[in-house]
Amino acid sequence: MSEPKKANLKFLYLLANDLKALRHFYSDLLNMQENSYYEDEQFGWLSYHADGIEMDWFRTEKPLPVIEEWAMQPGYPGGTKEVISWSIEIDEGVFPDLIEKIKLEKIPVFQEKPEFRQDSYWGFSVKDPMGNTVELYYVPKK
Repeated sequence: MSEPKKANLKFLYLLANDLKALRHFYSDLLNMQENSYYEDEQFGWLSYHADGIEMDWFRTEKPLPVIEEWAMQPGYPGGTKEVISWSIEIDEGVFPDLIEKIKLEKIPVFQEKPEFRQDSYWGFSVKDPMGNTVELYYVPKK
């Protein structure tokens, strides 16, 4: 008898106050692969494909508080809030220009310059419009 197939995480459902701001952050700035976007007076969603996982944002009916603290993450020192966070891999060739765009848009950043983290990758932590800590990173080519 064969082993049953392992369960797989396929969808993350997240909530947002402002889908247009999130779309600008993830689609326009980070260049993530957008699957769909819809918004009217009653309902709104924004969906991204992320290496086999769908990251689906839904607009809230009542505004949620924006997270002010930085999340604890294994890659960098200093985060204090025990909340969900994530890392997004960025192409090494566009990483420096992306950092400059983020600074020009006055997006909250954890440190002024990218730092070499855990002796293996370059990381730069920012906040999305909901205050989620998002680590942008790339692993240098050897």
